[in-house]
Amino acid sequence: MTRTIRTILALAAAVAAGAGAAAAQTKITIGYTGANTFVPAFVAKDKGFFAKNGLDVTLTRIPVGSTIPGALMANSLTVGTLTAPVFLAANDNGIELVIIAGASLQSKANPTAGVVAKTGSAIQKPADFVGKKVGAPGVNGLQDILFKKWLKNHNVDWKQVTFVDAPFPQMGAMIQGGQLDAALPVEPFVGRIVGTKAGYLVANYPVEVSDNYLESFYAVSKKWAQGNAAAIKGFRAALTEAVAFAKSNPDEAKKTQITYLGLPPEVVAALPLATFTVDVQPAQVAFWLDMSREFGLVKTALKTDDLVAK
Repeated sequence: MTRTIRTILALAAAVAAGAGAAAAQTKITIGYTGANTFVPAFVAKDKGFFAKNGLDVTLTRIPVGSTIPGALMANSLTVGTLTAPVFLAANDNGIELVIIAGASLQSKANPTAGVVAKTGSAIQKPADFVGKKVGAPGVNGLQDILFKKWLKNHNVDWKQVTFVDAPFPQMGAMIQGGQLDAALPVEPFVGRIVGTKAGYLVANYPVEVSDNYLESFYAVSKKWAQGNAAAIKGFRAALTEAVAFAKSNPDEAKKTQITYLGLPPEVVAALPLATFTVDVQPAQVAFWLDMSREFGLVKTALKTDDLVAK
């Protein structure tokens, strides 16, 4: 066999191997909301960590997180970014979802959520919110429930506060326009509202409720999880690599928010990154299950061991 033929055969084998690897990739559509807690997913996409672990990933921004459980069940999304109250409420209503990986923790060492009040409102303490209109990104969602718990812990009747559904991107304008007296944003929206002087930070109330809790995570339908163990393993591996990259290269990781969150470069440069995580323990879900029951959001006998994919 001549050298030329051997070279051609080697090239053909390489092409075939490449084609086989491409064919073996599992196609996944991730629906994410507009918060910077999902930077590792952006990094994993851009740096090829998903592809390296056998996943062909499409990222789709979802305006309203409460629509994600339905999209997962309808198979228009494969993976959705969720917070515990929405996730638990879905399972409580018979939409079987499981967590496949964590996204972020909220920590007293690095708070990235808070309550902001309209400039000039003189709101300074929990009791000052009585009779006020507070914008929450989904009534009975994570920020809403944590804020109610914070008020309750300070002996303030949360039922004397008017809660208004307000998407994160619109909170600043709604405060400026007088539709809200205060709002419950996360980063990057806390920084933008404070930076424009539309409002000021009253308190990082979530970490006063708990100084370290599971804030957001990635979930799939239980049916999909049962048939895609290898893809879940690859998903976790890709995120683990992306979290390590973000820790070592925070400035580069931040820049992914320009593409995936539509933020200006100067805003991105000033924003803190969230505290990222990949592992999720049932005890972290139990914290939310207990609080959801306290506020009447969950009525069935959900078991935390059944809510986290193995």
